[in-house]
Amino acid sequence: MRKFIAAAVAAMLLFAGAAFGQTLENGGVIALHRMELTLADGVSLDQYLDFWETKLMPEAKKVFPEASYLVLKGIGENNQHQIGTFYYYESLEAFRKYWNDDGTATEEGAAGMAKLQPLMEKMNEMGTFTLFPGDWLILDR
Repeated sequence: MRKFIAAAVAAMLLFAGAAFGQTLENGGVIALHRMELTLADGVSLDQYLDFWETKLMPEAKKVFPEASYLVLKGIGENNQHQIGTFYYYESLEAFRKYWNDDGTATEEGAAGMAKLQPLMEKMNEMGTFTLFPGDWLILDR
């Protein structure tokens, strides 16, 4: 199992570097958040993802400029009903500007989230999700 997880993380890092058009550096932070989504009646997954990618993420980039973002859609048997986000911060310091060790927002992170609240409320009308966050420090060992 350990080998599989290590291989999956390595593949994720290679994919992310290619997708962002940049190299992921040692000491950087990857926040990979998986979500189990329940869509509201009459809302398609494409509509939800379109809102997320074209409305929410551009605003998130404004309030959290140190992070790079990708929106993910599960395609495998084990995650076909899941979506996710892949965030990359170039350093632990950049990440800690917004997020505490326990996962709660710092004062600056809370201010950024407050700016996104109207869009989050609209997104919650389209569907709800259970969040499974995971934050990873990139090591060179």
